[in-house]
Amino acid sequence: MIEGRKPAPAPGIYRDVPFDEYASWDAVNSHVLNGLARTPAHVYHEMTHGGLEPSRSLELGWLVHQAVLEPAEFAKFGEGIVVAPKIDRRTKAGKEAWARFLAENEGRTIVEASDWEKTEAIRRKVEAIRDALLAHPSAGEWLRSGGANEVSLVWVDAATGVVCKARIDRVGYLGEWPVVGDVKTSRDGGRRSFERAIHSYGYHVQAQHYLSGLQALAPIADGAPFRRFCFFVVETEAPFCPVVYELDESALVEAEQLRQKYLRTWRQCVESGKWPGYPEGVDLITLPAYAFKQGEAA
Repeated sequence: MIEGRKPAPAPGIYRDVPFDEYASWDAVNSHVLNGLARTPAHVYHEMTHGGLEPSRSLELGWLVHQAVLEPAEFAKFGEGIVVAPKIDRRTKAGKEAWARFLAENEGRTIVEASDWEKTEAIRRKVEAIRDALLAHPSAGEWLRSGGANEVSLVWVDAATGVVCKARIDRVGYLGEWPVVGDVKTSRDGGRRSFERAIHSYGYHVQAQHYLSGLQALAPIADGAPFRRFCFFVVETEAPFCPVVYELDESALVEAEQLRQKYLRTWRQCVESGKWPGYPEGVDLITLPAYAFKQGEAA
């Protein structure tokens, strides 16, 4: 068990679990698995320095996630913030007025008017991105369909015996098809750009991890529509174009091979207590392929 984390609950599908509680569960998620693609040493450092879960901050992507999937939480955006009045604190009267203002607003975040304007600009942008995604026919249908948001899973991987967890953005429907989906923001939602993002960030491993957990806990009956995985992508600059991509079978097969490789690595590290970094000794290196192509063009 990793220090500072709680034992995961019994295998099952959990709704309405606060993110911080989910994050404390001692189980392997897709963030850990994709981290192992770099080195176990990096993952271990994250585990022991509080960075095992992806950060949930005021970054634009997270705010869009909230606006789309947790509207009640997004409605709280800006709560606890108060704009500082224009007070000349160099005078006695000004100092007294400022002291009263601080006492009346104890525990709240005090910002200058210019900073509040920035906060409001972020809110308006997030709302525009959310509205663009909801206006997309397929994305809107999925988001309004019967289903559930922020679904937490715990299961034991059958092949390795590793306790796994996942937190799925949403399980919904497109027509008769159950669709497991992830809301992604991107500067460029075009096919080629997002294909590179899938590979670079291991989004396919994340998708297969979600599908594997659901299949372990709630197998699809014979003859029933199988679960599909889609990315619901929306660009972060105007005109905030949305696009929906379904991950194909070849990508999911590749992802499962990687997922099992990473799970075996995790188990070996836990059992041995060793979390290796990059290879020891001397490794031969060269230029990337595109560099040679540039030379040929010259």
